[in-house]
Amino acid sequence: MRARPLTICLASFTAALVAATSGCGGSGSSGGPNRSTAAAVSTATPGSTTSGSTATTSSTTTAGSTTTVPGGATGPASGPPLITLTSPARGLHTTQTGVVVEGTVLHQAGVAYFIINGQPVLPGAGGAFQHPVTLAPGLNVIELEAASTRGERARTVVPVVAGAFLPEASPVTDALAVRLNRPAFDAIERVAAQQLGGVNLAQMIMAQNPLFSASNFFGSLDVNATSATFGTPTLDLDPQQGGLGVRFELPSIRVRVRCEVRVFGAIPVNTNIDVTADRAVLTARAVVNVAPGGVVTTTLQNVVVSLTNFRFDVSLIPGTFLEDLARDAVRRMIEDQVRRQVEQVVPQEVNRAIAGANGPVTQTVMGRQVTVHMIPKAVVFDAQGCSVLCDGDTRMTPFPGLPTTPGSLTTPGAPPTHPTTQAVHLSVNDDLLNRVGHAVWRGGLMNLLIDQAAAQQLGLPAWLPMDAFMLQVFFPQLIGRVNPLDPLELEVTSATPALFRTLPAGQGLLEAGVGDLTVSIYVAPAGRPRELVLRAGTQVRVGVAPSMVGSTLRVDVVGRPTIRTDVFETPIAAIDEIAVETFFDFILPPVIQLLPMAFNGFPLPVYPGINPSNVQAVPDGPQGDFVTIRGDL
Repeated sequence: MRARPLTICLASFTAALVAATSGCGGSGSSGGPNRSTAAAVSTATPGSTTSGSTATTSSTTTAGSTTTVPGGATGPASGPPLITLTSPARGLHTTQTGVVVEGTVLHQAGVAYFIINGQPVLPGAGGAFQHPVTLAPGLNVIELEAASTRGERARTVVPVVAGAFLPEASPVTDALAVRLNRPAFDAIERVAAQQLGGVNLAQMIMAQNPLFSASNFFGSLDVNATSATFGTPTLDLDPQQGGLGVRFELPSIRVRVRCEVRVFGAIPVNTNIDVTADRAVLTARAVVNVAPGGVVTTTLQNVVVSLTNFRFDVSLIPGTFLEDLARDAVRRMIEDQVRRQVEQVVPQEVNRAIAGANGPVTQTVMGRQVTVHMIPKAVVFDAQGCSVLCDGDTRMTPFPGLPTTPGSLTTPGAPPTHPTTQAVHLSVNDDLLNRVGHAVWRGGLMNLLIDQAAAQQLGLPAWLPMDAFMLQVFFPQLIGRVNPLDPLELEVTSATPALFRTLPAGQGLLEAGVGDLTVSIYVAPAGRPRELVLRAGTQVRVGVAPSMVGSTLRVDVVGRPTIRTDVFETPIAAIDEIAVETFFDFILPPVIQLLPMAFNGFPLPVYPGINPSNVQAVPDGPQGDFVTIRGDL
């Protein structure tokens, strides 16, 4: 029996997690802070803020407070200082453990202080600065802040992704580790036994008609089955070193047959008799092999079938020769059909439990298909159960126009060693979660347009009316410049994928981060072109936790999301960065709390007929970079 490559029993877990995270960013709702900071990258043009760049020059850094630096004619005369960053690029992916932050900070009245990630920095001639920053694996958010001598503040935030990267064409090594303990095989037994015996076996027996047909000098005998009934079957799957012991018992076998007896020189006689046996017993050994490409094959070896107290008697035949031949033929036929049914059902069900019978898991997320594909590479049986190790991948059709990256983030770490308690353990490598995040980003799920209709579909609360009046509440500068009744549109794009990391024990389970999510807010009056009000970059971190309700997935935001904001443009009116900070503080956290609801209820391809219980999700693995979902069946 052959099974296509592995379907993760909880593969939708990863797809839904990323969907929820990309939804956080992708719905104009990509985070919310404990403390958010607005990044002012300003020019001297009234009523607008834009980002820019200049050539790199040198400067020095200090460990103490920064003294006032006189500005030059190129700096703004009023408002906050102008911070121009030349390096690193926004959304940089690097394998280095550090980066030098370079650029200029200018103000004609002088810069009172300038800090990078909380460290004071003293700019040099022309306001130039260079400052080294150490990078941790994953998402790094570099914050730069400056103030003029009059206390006017500017801030900019730059995301950098650091670490090792796996090319998109390469599958994730050790993406999933699965442990099925004895209670799991007990559950498989119950489901598989329901497919044995019964109507299916009866049909298989009657399909063999005539069960026997022969003649000799004295006459002839034809035997045809007309019905068959059986008792309740039992199946025992016993994990052993190198495979599974299989024992199947089928009690109370009763096959009704019609016998046509022809005695030489006499009229044919028809009679109905019952062929019975107290029970059929089959023993075998199931062996599982994995071929290149992840094809799992389960075969039964050393199959032995016996019938206890088999009875077949026809009293109308002179002598016993034909009756003996018929008795042996019918007995072998019943044994063969029992063997055939078990050889069809048991390997199939073992494959479904270990490797999945339905191929890759494909879910539709926000109108686009996400496919998670697991590739088994090792299946090992012992006396307590079975361990399966898989590589994996996630694919989506690429969305045009996204920047090139070296691939998805990867971290070194061995799979966990699973205990023999609880029925099932599924350990997902955070490398697989990051591959899913990368695929979702590459597939364009984080580039979205949300209008009033989309907001209703997402179930956004009534106090987020998606009209210009809401903006005027936070930004009085817009009063008289936009119609408060005009609807809003939120356009969301991301230059970096969602990134996942497992958290240390006691700090939660998973953190998802989106490093460079741009949110553009437009007023969109009917019959007229829409007009940009605000464009800002956001860097989001949010805790997420999976759970199961029956056989479906639930994803929840844990705690309050954090966000960093970097204002790019306010073309209609000059908007205070603190007001932008407050605006995002207010609208984004509740939006993020609601968005995972759009992805709850995804069906999980768990073993049919079995509902997991007592499900827990915990960080796991020697390096702590796996998430293990464990439960009873």
